[in-house]
Amino acid sequence: MMDTQDTSLVETDELKWPATPSAIMIMGKRQGTKKQNKQLWGRTAMAAALWYSAPDPKPYIVFVASDVHGRDKTPDSAIVKSLLVQRFAVPADYLIIRERSNCTLIEIRALRAIARAYRLTHVFLLTHLYHAARAQRYADEVLPNGAVIPVHPAILAEISFPIVYEDLFAELQHLIAESQPTRIDNFREAIIEWLLNLAHTLDRRGRFERTLARLLRPSSYR
Repeated sequence: MMDTQDTSLVETDELKWPATPSAIMIMGKRQGTKKQNKQLWGRTAMAAALWYSAPDPKPYIVFVASDVHGRDKTPDSAIVKSLLVQRFAVPADYLIIRERSNCTLIEIRALRAIARAYRLTHVFLLTHLYHAARAQRYADEVLPNGAVIPVHPAILAEISFPIVYEDLFAELQHLIAESQPTRIDNFREAIIEWLLNLAHTLDRRGRFERTLARLLRPSSYR
């Protein structure tokens, strides 16, 4: 059995991956008024890109958000699983999918429980730049080795992707590029992030954020 106390890193080009069990977490993203949830697709594509670039032991890919998509209210977890397994050919054995939360705070607390259960020494959280600072703040509070990786085309230049999957890499690049927020999106999200950061400063238990999630997403909140 692998010694999970050994937190040495395996170096691959510019990135370093842990030689012990690790995980990549796809942060949830509500569809909102848009017909396509391109940001969630981009985060899932980034997870696949990192998974393929990682040496053995391959990391798990975690998704715990409980939002739903479209008129049929398809769980986002089903969409993420379909993308990873059917479209990106990631083996299902590497997926840890739960429907637990619709807010960042509970997502990361759920990840803490998963990290303990699977004895993960490192976790990498994938989200877009506007959300990265708050996600890292929450991760620093509850995870011993949690690091946010922004979903951005520039990150792809730092990984070594297997040449035999060149066509897949091109598809992942496209999805990640398409997922970048517009200026209007960034402005709106900056206001939301400022508000939630302030609320967390005043209430570290996250009661405001959880209450807001219940009000905005009553049909899918867990």
